[in-house]
Amino acid sequence: MYRDNKPFDLSPYDHPDIYPGPRPHSSFVFWQGKAHRIEAIKGLPLEHQVVHLSNSDHILGSLAFNSFETRKVSDFLGDGMLKEKVPVVAYGSNVCLAQLRYKFNLRPSVDDFMLCIKGAIIDSEIVYGPFLAPYGSLPAVIAPMEGATTEVWITFMDKKQLELINATEKGYELREHSGQKMVLESGEVFEKVYAYFVPEALLWEGQMIRFPDIPGTSPLPAIWQADMLNEVRERIDFMGTREELIHLLRWDFAFREQVELFLKKHACEFDHADWKPLEKIASIGEMNRSFK
Repeated sequence: MYRDNKPFDLSPYDHPDIYPGPRPHSSFVFWQGKAHRIEAIKGLPLEHQVVHLSNSDHILGSLAFNSFETRKVSDFLGDGMLKEKVPVVAYGSNVCLAQLRYKFNLRPSVDDFMLCIKGAIIDSEIVYGPFLAPYGSLPAVIAPMEGATTEVWITFMDKKQLELINATEKGYELREHSGQKMVLESGEVFEKVYAYFVPEALLWEGQMIRFPDIPGTSPLPAIWQADMLNEVRERIDFMGTREELIHLLRWDFAFREQVELFLKKHACEFDHADWKPLEKIASIGEMNRSFK
């Protein structure tokens, strides 16, 4: 089982315990299948941030190995191209390096250059959803939690990248946040950000459950994915091994449907006033930017 010290080269598609995936220690560019560290200097606009290019073939790139070459974000993306990007909050596996590599490999024609900038959001918490991902994990949803501060990331996508990620987020809808409660670690704030949204959470022993992998301050209890799967296994009186459970969740439609019906009985619906139904997706060039 995987709890802390989850390997960076495995994604939830490799094993459901990995979800939501180990969090990189700093902002980065995902490019050519690996990470290139971004310094995220306070008060500096995104296009002027410094990228440490990696010569390593390892997926961690310059997050783990020395880099002797630096560039600015604008060296890769001119101001015009940056203005076309859409800021989408990543709070589950979409900031897991191996997951990004997997998703971009689904459509090799799509450029995998993606800016992934660490930040924090207030009055929102990342909790378990009452359903299953295709690979057998209990995935994350963004729920209201007044006073909570939660680490999330903004991934900046072009149109083709957004189409690709949308295709991997079936069951979620894209929602809009314009309350400026999402602040990048550089202090930059965008007028609007978007996130994949489901208005339901898993209610376990009367409470929503957060992920230990995701830093933040919250009154909610935290349970590792591996332990949540174990608890589900016990609740449904599954007599096989844990690996058999995972295999059936992935490959046996009737069994999976049975488990999802069980999870639905433990679902609670909510309304999150910070996240509004989407009318139109705005790109960076169409919105205001500021610093806090």
